[in-house]
Amino acid sequence: PLLDPAALKGAKVKKETSTIYGATEWTLKNGVKVVVLPTDYKKDQVIIQLVKDGGLSLVDTEDLPSFEDNIISLFERNSGISKFPSTTLSKMLAGKSVSVSLNLGNFRHGISASASPKDLETALQLMYLKFTDPRFDFDEYMLGIEQIKALLPNLETQPGFIFQNRIGKDLYGDNPRNVTLSEETVEKASMETIERVYRDQLFKDAAGTTVYIVGNVDPDTLKPMAEKYFGSLPKGKKATEWVDNIPRIAKGKKEDVFTTEMETPMNTVLQVWTAYIPYSVRTAVMLDAASYILDMIYTETLREEEGGTYGASAHLGMQRLPEDRAMIQVYFNTNPEQSDKLRELAIKGLEDLAYNGPTAEQISMVIENFKKKIPESRISNGYWLSNIQNWYNYDGEDFDAEYEAAISEINKENIKSVLQSILEQGNFIEIVMGPA
Repeated sequence: PLLDPAALKGAKVKKETSTIYGATEWTLKNGVKVVVLPTDYKKDQVIIQLVKDGGLSLVDTEDLPSFEDNIISLFERNSGISKFPSTTLSKMLAGKSVSVSLNLGNFRHGISASASPKDLETALQLMYLKFTDPRFDFDEYMLGIEQIKALLPNLETQPGFIFQNRIGKDLYGDNPRNVTLSEETVEKASMETIERVYRDQLFKDAAGTTVYIVGNVDPDTLKPMAEKYFGSLPKGKKATEWVDNIPRIAKGKKEDVFTTEMETPMNTVLQVWTAYIPYSVRTAVMLDAASYILDMIYTETLREEEGGTYGASAHLGMQRLPEDRAMIQVYFNTNPEQSDKLRELAIKGLEDLAYNGPTAEQISMVIENFKKKIPESRISNGYWLSNIQNWYNYDGEDFDAEYEAAISEINKENIKSVLQSILEQGNFIEIVMGPA
């Protein structure tokens, strides 16, 4: 067994309330909130997210190399849990449908799990251990470091890797909190740092912890398990909060054209527009619609008419933290001869859409596609998990209802006005990598 359940004291539910979408919130005596939404969309699935505020923003700048994406995710993949090495753990979990992982974003962190209903208790035990008895085994840590060291010399010569690093520099300048993979980063990283931050900052206690559970669960069966495992997390006094130390994208206009050695001569282009406009589900939906339409426009102009690219991808979206911001990204590969012409065409495609608007046909295609996706989303546990979290994180936002309402507002003028409000802020960064 992973642990002796009888040894855990637990904490009873002291308060029960109804929240959104038919979910129930239990507040345990140790302060942990557990939010449960039973569904039957997938008979063999329960998804769980334990969430705390803070994330990487709690980590000091000099400690960030230890939390570089590749370093932390390989350590996570190679690690066991508690006193069990990863090889032992995988044998213990053979035949069970359960997975548990660390979640580490800029603003929030926690532990995610998914399990079949019959393996739910195992998942809760693993989550409890990951919180209270994490495993820091130097051999397991070094396994990942050696893997990185073996790959890095070759990786550092790859154009794709060079381009990614260049993006970070062009967008964020030399901000020390923008950590990229390099020999220097690997040298600065240490398991001791990961352990100290994990134990002292990220998972010191349960203050401010909310656990979301969505899927094929019976609340009556779940409640005693939640009381036992989440109720046994150490009670804390003060919840962590995220700190605003997040690197910001440079404002103004910037062009970075550079060359690097490559086997197949090709230009890679990234165009980024940013603007600081208020977030709303409606604005986000207009940007989704514009993404869909721009992809169609680029397929016609860049690929089929010019034949100069294998396809351009347009991604338009919004973020809310650390502040409301819209962002448009256009990315494509092309042969070097046509690069300048296609760069202009890509900008022209966006500007035409912003100032002349989409065609009636494009709008009806978007609306039809978006409407078709709604019922598909609504049979997904992940969709409801995300919506419940939005309700908690953003002042009772009902994303499901607002999204559906926004689709009926997709029209030429609304798309134009959102795109114009972005372009008018004049923040544009273009990065072009070509063959040396």
